[in-house]
Amino acid sequence: MSATKSEDAIGAKGRPFTGAEYLASLRDGREVYVYGERVDDVTTHPAFRNAARSIARLYDALHDAKTKDLLTSPTDTGSGGYTHKFFRAARSRDELIAQRDAIAQWARMSYGWMGRSPDYKASLMNTLGANHQFYGKFSGNAKAWYRRAQEHVLFMNHAIVNPPLDRAKAPDQVKDVFITIQKETDAGIYVSGAKVVATSSALTHYNFLGQNAAVPTHDTDRADECPGRQAPVPYLLRNDGERHGHAVRLSVVLALRRERRHLRLRQCVRALGRRAAAP
Repeated sequence: MSATKSEDAIGAKGRPFTGAEYLASLRDGREVYVYGERVDDVTTHPAFRNAARSIARLYDALHDAKTKDLLTSPTDTGSGGYTHKFFRAARSRDELIAQRDAIAQWARMSYGWMGRSPDYKASLMNTLGANHQFYGKFSGNAKAWYRRAQEHVLFMNHAIVNPPLDRAKAPDQVKDVFITIQKETDAGIYVSGAKVVATSSALTHYNFLGQNAAVPTHDTDRADECPGRQAPVPYLLRNDGERHGHAVRLSVVLALRRERRHLRLRQCVRALGRRAAAP
C-alpha cells in the first residue's frame, strides 16, 4: 500500500494531472480482483488498460494548446493554478455555459462512451464548496475537499448502495455487513464492511462512501460520508466490459473474414462457370 496521496504523482504545482501522471497515480498498490485473480497493475491489465488510456487522454487535453482554453479556467482557491471548468463552482450564466462546453469536449473525445469520466463526480465536489455550510461542524472538511479536488482534478467515484441482504429488515438491523465506522483516531476513521456498485473504482483516485438518500437512517455510524483512499480497500469486480467487448469484436471480425472468403469463393465459382459456358 502506498503512503502517498494520488495527487503526489503530479510533477508541478498549480496544474492538474497529465495523462502520464494519471496512469502513474494508479500504480499505488490498490487491491483489485477480477475473475478471482488480483490485478498487479490496472494500467496494463487487459480488463482496464484501454479505459485507463482513454482517461489519460482526457487529462492530456487539459494541457494541449488546442483544447486547454475550452477545457480549463483559473482556480478560485487562491492556488494560482488552473482546473477543468466543471471542477470550479459556476457563479454566472456564462460560467455555466463554459462548463457545458468543457463537459461536451471531454465527451466527444471518447465519442460519449466514457459515462463516468472524472468530471462526473465534480458535480458533487462543487457542492462542497458552494454549500459547505450544509455540513455544519464539518464545513471546513467540505471546503478542503472542494479545494483539493479542484486544484488537482481528482478522479472520484461513489459507492452508496449496500449489499442486498434481508430486505424485510431495516438497514440498522443488518448493518454488520455494511460499511460502518468502527472508531476514530487522530489519524482518521476506521471502517469495516461492504458496499456494492462502485462504478469506475478500479481507475479512480478516491471513493466517496455514503448512504442512498432513498433509505432514511439516523445511524451516524453509517450516515457519515468519507472519501477513502483506494489502496487499503479490496475491490471485487464484476465481469469487465473491456474483455467481453474484445471477444465480441474479435468474433465479428472473424465472421466478416469468413464471409469475405465465402464471397470470393462464390465469385470464383461464377467466373469459372461463365468461362466454361463460353463458346
